[in-house]
Amino acid sequence: MQRPHNGDRPDELDQLDIPETEEEYEEKEEYVRENFEEKMESLRGGIRLAKHVLALFRYMTDAAIPWYKKSVVVAALAYFIMPFDAIPDMLPLIGYLDDFGVIAATLAFLGREIKPYYYTSSAMGNQDEDRISGGSST
Repeated sequence: MQRPHNGDRPDELDQLDIPETEEEYEEKEEYVRENFEEKMESLRGGIRLAKHVLALFRYMTDAAIPWYKKSVVVAALAYFIMPFDAIPDMLPLIGYLDDFGVIAATLAFLGREIKPYYYTSSAMGNQDEDRISGGSST
């Protein structure tokens, strides 16, 4: 369902299928959790994009954030994971442009709220960063 434009939300977010109920959110979150790691591995050299996507994933998995606040994030990550979107990811160089736009719009929408999720908490260690870099961090 296409929502009307919200003056506080970047235009790129209007193309997302943002969950409107907790049930819809849980379905999308499950999809993201099941496919996130494979998509991150496919980024290979896209570490700049990966760090933003990883921060959004951390935000989505934070139990302290209510589902309705995470609904834009889960929609953006689901869009990022889908192989066939506005510009198919298989196209060399330009395949991630639409994904980057959606991620950038989501980050702009969240503003300062996302900043703490760029840093790995001591409880998480560096496991998620090790996964995308393919090695161990020191």
